[in-house]
Parts: sequence; structure tokens; C-alpha cells
Amino acid sequence: MLFKNTSILVPFIISISIMYSGSTGRKSSTKGNESYNSTEINNYRLALQISSFLYLQYGIDYHINVNEKPAPNQIDQYFRNQVKWSKIKMDNAVFISDLLLYGAFIGTIPLVPYFSNYNYSKALKMSLNVISLNGIITNLVKMTIQRQRPDSFYKTREDANDSFRSFYSGHTSTTFALGTSNAILLSEAYPEKRKIIWLTNLSLAGATGYFRIAGDKHYLSDVLFGGIAGYFLAKYAHKETNKKGTTIGFSYYNSHPAINLSFNL
Repeated sequence: MLFKNTSILVPFIISISIMYSGSTGRKSSTKGNESYNSTEINNYRLALQISSFLYLQYGIDYHINVNEKPAPNQIDQYFRNQVKWSKIKMDNAVFISDLLLYGAFIGTIPLVPYFSNYNYSKALKMSLNVISLNGIITNLVKMTIQRQRPDSFYKTREDANDSFRSFYSGHTSTTFALGTSNAILLSEAYPEKRKIIWLTNLSLAGATGYFRIAGDKHYLSDVLFGGIAGYFLAKYAHKETNKKGTTIGFSYYNSHPAINLSFNL
């Protein structure tokens, strides 16, 4: 079931509120004209996107895969041996990576839009677009590849429901996506601090990847691919948001439906 985890209820309600937030500007049906502009269409798309991400993240029961996977490549083995913390401290590394991930969420959702050049609602939706799109792609890749986590393969922890969701690192892809998105928004508002903004955000994202390896949750390749995917996805999402394109509308004229297609040049 979709709401198997009750923690999904609050974000799901938020996504529904976003979907309807653009509807207040429509013309009354008594005037014979119902116009769905590009803002409204984007609101519906974003709500569907957030709901899809939440379903993939929380609504699916990822059972333990009983099939042992092949041994990791030599590069991943080498870096695991060099970076992994001792068994006593591994959980501390995982805890730190969780703090960095949640810190990225807290910084992105309520704070960063306030300091951007955009109005709060638009900046917030840009951030939610990056988070949800990254989450969808990351979960689909994890479900397809089903790579075994190092702590499961080397038996440093007991198997869990996510033991075969190692590639690629969701913590790393998310922090790089959010860090890149935040850096874009903040550097536009404070161009004189562009270097320190980018360095801070990407350093925190890189640290998250390091602690995922130290905690024996991921290999180097999981972290590298996650970081690259999150970075370029955020760049793409912002480019598409700001790109001028087409507007599709649906209206009634003299009781006859009509589809309006306009190009923004």
C-alpha cells in the first residue's frame, strides 16, 4: 500500500496542496472561459512527480534478495579497505551521513528559497523539483541494478530490506543535487560570494559520500556515480525551469472547446 509508512502522509498532503496552489487565478466558469496556463500545468506535474518519488521511496516493500551478488571490483575493494571505519565506529559514520542529508533538506526547504532572487514559492518549487526528480531516478536505478551493499556482502551487518540497493548512493546523489541547486540559487543572489557558496555546498555533499563509504554502506563507484548524477540532474532541472518554451492552454469559446498553443520567444 502507498501509505504503508505513515511518515509519507505529511509530504503527500504537501504535494497535493502544491498541485492546487495555482488554481486560484483561474477565471470563473460563469464567464465561459477555463484557462489552464503553464503555471497550473507545472503545478500538476510537480505534484505527480513528488507523489511518484514518495511512492518509490516509502511505498514499496523492498524485500531481501537472497541471491548473493558477485564480488566488487578491485578498485572498490581497495578504497573500501582504505576508507571504511572499524566495525565499532561504522554506525557513527552512517549517523553523520544521515545528519548531512537531513541538514541539506532542512537548509533547502525552508531557508534557501528565502535568500534567493526568486519569490519564495517559485524557489521552493524549484528545490522540490530537484529533490523529487533526483529521488525518482535514483530509486529506479537502485531497483534495476540491485547491487548488494558492502556491509551485506562482507557480513559486517545483518541483511536489511535495503541490502540490495547499493548502486548508486542515494545520500550522495541527493546531497549533490540539493547542494548544486542551492549553490545555483544562492550564487545568483550573492555573486560576490559565488566561490565560497559552491565550495561549501559541494564539500558537504562530498563529505556525505565519504561517510557512506566509511559506514560500509556504499562502494567508491556508488558514491562517484551518485555525485555525478545528482550534480548534472540539478543543473539540468534549473536549465529547463528557466528555459523559454511553449505554453499549452485549454479554453471554451462560444461553448466550443479549444486548445491554445503559444510559443514564448
